[in-house]
Parts: sequence; structure tokens; C-alpha cells
Amino acid sequence: MSKRILIVDDNQDTVHILTVILNQGGYPTFAARDGVEALQKIQEEAPALVLLDIMMPKLDGFGVMEVMRGDSGMSQIPVLVISAKVDRASKARSMELGARDYIVKPINPDEILLKVKEHCPALKTLV
Repeated sequence: MSKRILIVDDNQDTVHILTVILNQGGYPTFAARDGVEALQKIQEEAPALVLLDIMMPKLDGFGVMEVMRGDSGMSQIPVLVISAKVDRASKARSMELGARDYIVKPINPDEILLKVKEHCPALKTLV
């Protein structure tokens, strides 16, 4: 398993903000811009944690989690959903598909770092 966190979001600004927050917190990161690319990178590197958006092109976050859940090599990787969707159905579906937590945008740096530490305590920071 990798020591890096995979950020999956089609919005470049969100990827940049999360990268800065996590890197300043001592967590190394890499990114994917859609669900198809995310699954490829998860298979190649098996990240320590996935921060996953729901609304993306090619394959949405729900689709990514469905594939991960059905694959023994990916099913144990923790997923934190980070989405602008605030409806109960999206949160419920995310949790049913195995998400460890559901974080609503806009991004709060302290919350992101707290949730990463909470759901992936074995991940050592570089700081």
C-alpha cells in the first residue's frame, strides 16, 4: 500500500486546494480528474486513502466506490467523499457504498486534516 493520498476531483481548483492543505499537513498526494483515471491509479498504487468527489465525468464517485467495493484489492482502501451535494440521499448512498465519511464543500482545511488523521491513523506525515 502506498503512503500517498489520492485526490479525485474534476475541478482543478479543488485538487489544488486539497493538495496544498494535505502537503502542508505533511501528507503526500497525487490526483485523478475523473473516475476512470481514479480506478487506474488506485490499481497501480493502492493509495493509503482516497478523497473522492461525487459529480465527475466518465464515471462518478458512486461508480468508483461500486467498483472498489467489488474488488478485493481495492475494497479495504478508505474513502472520504468530498462533495458539494448536500442531500441526504447522496450521503446515504456514499455510506452504503463504503465511504468512511462524507465532507460537504466548501473545504475547511482543519476538517480535512482531522478526518484524514481520524480515518487513516497509520498514515505517517512527512512533517
